[in-house]
Amino acid sequence: MTSIQEILAAAQALSAPEQAQLLAALWDNVSPDDWVPPSDDWVAEANRRSAAIDSGKMTSTGWSEVRERARHKAGLDG
Repeated sequence: MTSIQEILAAAQALSAPEQAQLLAALWDNVSPDDWVPPSDDWVAEANRRSAAIDSGKMTSTGWSEVRERARHKAGLDG
């Protein structure tokens, strides 16, 4: 049987677009019931950022722009 480390090494050898495709395929096959809850540190950081946005100390970027930048960085915009 293939170990997680071997699978990870093979996945890391893929091109960025292939890694993104693999990530999407894996994500689509994991039930929300199996998701690992976020750590306390992650929740605290999310709450800190939310408060900063609510107070006007921080701004956010819309999903369409974030997605466009991520696709460009991953080489998927062509």
